[in-house]
Amino acid sequence: MARKGRAGLIIFIIILFLLIFGALVMVFNIGGARDFAYRLIGRDVNQESAANKTIEVELEREKDSLEAEKTKLSALRTDLENYKAQLDNREKELEEREVLLLDKEQEVDRLNEKLSGQYEDLRELIKIYENMNGEEAADILSQMEDVDKVVLVIKNLKKETSAEILGLMDAEKAADILDRIY
Repeated sequence: MARKGRAGLIIFIIILFLLIFGALVMVFNIGGARDFAYRLIGRDVNQESAANKTIEVELEREKDSLEAEKTKLSALRTDLENYKAQLDNREKELEEREVLLLDKEQEVDRLNEKLSGQYEDLRELIKIYENMNGEEAADILSQMEDVDKVVLVIKNLKKETSAEILGLMDAEKAADILDRIY
């Protein structure tokens, strides 16, 4: 029995060795064994190889296409960042302009209030001169050194009143006032 056990073991080792050897021959295609085996089972090695090359070409095209898309996306990202920077700059510029505009509006409001006050003062002054005697008004206006103020008063008086006052003033002073009016 021991002999039968040994013989079985030897046969098992030989079969195992042949299987390993056959697998190595197939894996490394020693002597074209793999090609021969494929032909025996009806597989065409060249067709499979061509199919693999076609797949490789397709994969290469896809890889190139993805690289091109990646480059485009990178360029678009850069453009987008540039546009964002431009928008940020414009926003900052608009905010600065808005602050300047608000300052100007406040200045205009201040000047408007000042002008309104001056206008009211002028209206009161005009009422006073219109209620005066023509000779008195002419004497007072002739004595004023601020000719621009006299011109304002004369321009805003009723035409009849301003004509009477100018007629009663010194001719030279009246001519100077009329030159400044017209």
